[in-house]
Amino acid sequence: MSTRTARESAMRWLTSARGRDAVAVWSVVFLMSGQGFRYLLGMALYGVLAAVTVTAVVIAFRPSAARMKLSIVVFGFVALTALSAIWSATPTVTVLAAIVTVATTYCAIVTVQHFGTSRFLELLYRGFQWSLLLGVGFELYVAAFVHHSVHPLVGDLDSLAGLDQDTSPFLWSENNLMEGGPIQGFVGNRNPFAAMALITAILAFILYLERRVSRRNAFITLGVSVAVLLLTQSATVALMGLVVAVLFGCALVVRAADHHGRATVSAYLLGASAVAGWLAVRYKDVMLSMLDRDSDLTNRTEIWQRVIDIAQERVEGWGFVAYWPVWAEPYSTVVDETTDRATHAHNAFLDAWLQLGVVGLILLGFLVASVFFRAWGVVQRGDSHASWIPVGWVLLIGALGTQALSESRLLVEGGWYMLVALTCMVPGMVAITPRAPHLVRTGAGQPVPRRTVGPVRPMPGQRRRRRAARGPDLDDSLDA
Repeated sequence: MSTRTARESAMRWLTSARGRDAVAVWSVVFLMSGQGFRYLLGMALYGVLAAVTVTAVVIAFRPSAARMKLSIVVFGFVALTALSAIWSATPTVTVLAAIVTVATTYCAIVTVQHFGTSRFLELLYRGFQWSLLLGVGFELYVAAFVHHSVHPLVGDLDSLAGLDQDTSPFLWSENNLMEGGPIQGFVGNRNPFAAMALITAILAFILYLERRVSRRNAFITLGVSVAVLLLTQSATVALMGLVVAVLFGCALVVRAADHHGRATVSAYLLGASAVAGWLAVRYKDVMLSMLDRDSDLTNRTEIWQRVIDIAQERVEGWGFVAYWPVWAEPYSTVVDETTDRATHAHNAFLDAWLQLGVVGLILLGFLVASVFFRAWGVVQRGDSHASWIPVGWVLLIGALGTQALSESRLLVEGGWYMLVALTCMVPGMVAITPRAPHLVRTGAGQPVPRRTVGPVRPMPGQRRRRRAARGPDLDDSLDA
């Protein structure tokens, strides 16, 4: 087979329904398990794999890119990450991190808007299933054949951090599966592995209630997810699970309430939940002792205090870097004064403040809050017979928002992908188009009129002219 024939065959497969499904699922696996791929391949080959993945998404979803819509807040946040290169303490890292953020944002938007909410959630679920199985399979392999802890196969991350690979605090697997945990999975960290299991369980449960997956599929997945949650022994995800359970209970009460009283019931429930959250923070030492965790949250309180001190030095922030370049200031200072394992602030909102200043903190906080309250508004307008998907939105943003209090992964890779995807699914979040309507084109290159914020009714005779201009092969529903 010639090179040209092979390329044409690959293009046909990527633009087929099966190819697009595969690209979407692989994108989720790649973004959720990025650290594992970096440990396996090293940064150079990982970068090549990332470029291949983004290229596949661009080819597979090119028609969707022409109709891309995004949230003003998402646009503002992404634009700020790029602009921060002007004043960044590490401009090269900032440019690279901004490019990665733009690519991740693009992948999330075009994928959701091509498939629609229900189908995208099914593919997202499949991607999380594969990610979870990859982690479980990796730990089983280490336990069955390696029999000892495993360092990353490629140690370039340790070299960048100035660490010796043999004494590095970063372990890919601690070989604790047969001891009952804690296990770290393919991602090499028990907290994101446990979060992955929780989100997989949420998706399995919601899609089962929607009758979009079989009972056998959902129950097996739930069983594996619960086992991983127990084996990771993550206090962070235990708190996430508690928040998800409370939100689900609140959603059930609101859906069952009288139509006229739902707003009142909703206000009482959210108010009570807020008070409970305040009490949890007020008496965190008691709760942490119940979870057998240190009151300093594994050095997190020291990291937070040092990040706050440094963030206050620059109102505009130190420049967006995603994961910290721990060899450079001011990040090396935090590492030296706290722990060698600090590669982020362990709080997405503090990290946004540190890297993007007060504006970045406000944008991220507003984005998370607006997704939650708009999703909750959809739940509130439903009843006991309504779709469960809005409840799923609430549970997902609740889980991501809670994780953001002790991890910074909401800003990078799978966390940012999930947040942007939710803005594309939740009604009212999509607000602007990156291109003027008259410049939007389909894959065939024909101009297509389209909506931006709200419905636009064509003037008399305009519909006929539009249909004639774009030809008979396009979907007339675009004019609806």
